[in-house]
Amino acid sequence: MFAKWKRYIQFNIQYFLLEKPKGLDFTMRDTSLLRKSHGLYHGYSKTAEKHVKEIFDTLIFTGEDKLLDIGCGKGAVLRIATEYPFQKIAGIDIDARLIDIAVKNFQLLGMKNRVSCQQINATEFKKYNEYNIFFMFNPFSGFVMEKVADELLKVSEKKTITIIYHNPVYLELFKQKGEVTVLKYLYDKTKDYYTCIFMLKPTQKTTS
Repeated sequence: MFAKWKRYIQFNIQYFLLEKPKGLDFTMRDTSLLRKSHGLYHGYSKTAEKHVKEIFDTLIFTGEDKLLDIGCGKGAVLRIATEYPFQKIAGIDIDARLIDIAVKNFQLLGMKNRVSCQQINATEFKKYNEYNIFFMFNPFSGFVMEKVADELLKVSEKKTITIIYHNPVYLELFKQKGEVTVLKYLYDKTKDYYTCIFMLKPTQKTTS
């Protein structure tokens, strides 16, 4: 309970003192979609900046890395990503209102050419193959995650991909369907969640 109140105070200070005066909003939680979808989609909750940086600091960049945040919401992770050498940074979210906020955020920061955000259902997105690093903060239910996992596994049939899964509730779905190589577990003290960073590689086909 203490950690929850500490997070609440910290995030409110960030929003009301550092963001709102500039017209920005990366921080405030939004669970309206969670209610409207009856739990199918989980809405928006920001991952703390310190933890996102801890995650990105573990990555070995190749100069050709392209990041997609699946369920990007208002774009908090994408903003931190601009501090790292990603060749391409993008986010998708089913909630048009959250995408509008994200787009406004990056316009105000002068980053609209650095970050792109698209309103679309993750199960209908057709460009996963354009990315090799994916971020997810438990964005939806197992029913939706299974479909998205299948799409990511298709990408991994042709190239190695890295998945950053914050609060990895449905990690077993990936383990059941593909060969998961766990690179690291990181603990987020602010949110009291773990992040699993893992790789999916093309399966070696044997010839008889």
